[in-house]
Amino acid sequence: MYFEDFSKFICAYDDFEDSLYTIFGAPYDGTTSYKPGARFGADEIRKASWGLETYSPILKKDLVDVPICDLHNISVDGTQKDIMKYIYEASKNSMKNNKIPIMLGGEHSITYPVVKSAKKKYDDILLIQFDAHCDLRENYLNNKYSHASVIRRCFDLTKDIYQFGIRSGDEEEWEFGEKNTNISMELPTKEDINIIKELDKKIYITIDIDVLDPAFAPGTGTPEPCGFSSKELMNSLYLFKELKDNIIGFDVVEVSPHYDAGNITSIMGAKIVRELILL
Repeated sequence: MYFEDFSKFICAYDDFEDSLYTIFGAPYDGTTSYKPGARFGADEIRKASWGLETYSPILKKDLVDVPICDLHNISVDGTQKDIMKYIYEASKNSMKNNKIPIMLGGEHSITYPVVKSAKKKYDDILLIQFDAHCDLRENYLNNKYSHASVIRRCFDLTKDIYQFGIRSGDEEEWEFGEKNTNISMELPTKEDINIIKELDKKIYITIDIDVLDPAFAPGTGTPEPCGFSSKELMNSLYLFKELKDNIIGFDVVEVSPHYDAGNITSIMGAKIVRELILL
């Protein structure tokens, strides 16, 4: 190869038919409730990936050995309903062809159609959420598909939801979470992994970058103090190695480059993607 295509995630040069993982961006931030800009997150994560090595010294694996296809970004023409349909169809097509979809956000509302497609494919699924916010409102600003309601909508699809790192939400959200989901202000432990492992279900992971403290991820539209360090998050993700055969997709959302400092948030997003692929 004589030319590099920096519009794709590093090493994501395989054709769709030959790939195991399919990356696509969803540059949508139409329901952002504080600072917009997450629509630019997917492309910045891709750019940041080129500053990483392809090799993971923790996992002893290399991206060059993994068949990955980058499908670029979905169309964001039309209404929110139209865009959610595009995301649903893109992720459904990947899963139908036994690929593992990786979605780059975009704000958090885009997770719902991917979980919906996973439900269609695998029926009995479990959702893992890393986030600063509950996202359990029935609706926000009269929109039941807001990024502040995305996990509540996912609850309509599966009752097996584990929420980690949560430290913000209104009283009704916390009451709903404590009654209906497995909500925790901490990151997952080995004990949590053992419990999830015993359930033996297909797992989808959604990572809102604001689970990190703003000192480690300033580039997000809804920063929430008292979060976690990059190393703490990565160490908790490595625990999912025991569940690798059950993971059927994941996303990284809410990276908003305009508020970033030195691209550290985009770089972290890219590293999360690399490590979860190699997991």
